[in-house]
Amino acid sequence: MYTSGGTDSLNPDTIGYPLTVSAIPGAGGTLLVEYQLVKDGSWTEWPGGAVGVKTIYVLAGPVYALRFTAAVSTGTVEIAQ
Repeated sequence: MYTSGGTDSLNPDTIGYPLTVSAIPGAGGTLLVEYQLVKDGSWTEWPGGAVGVKTIYVLAGPVYALRFTAAVSTGTVEIAQ
């Protein structure tokens, strides 16, 4: 998980944006990317859901945290601003 480090649930710091996220699943596996808008908030899947091939999305608004879940094989995530 990658977070902004903010500690106040009503006014947390956010990860800078726009943010380019590249999800690269391992061979035969999938990689799910989710984001949280506020600290302790619900998790939302990014538009691609669990991906089986390299997928890139730009998150254009502020998020508090990102979470990555690999299935079957270890995946790689690249994050750039």
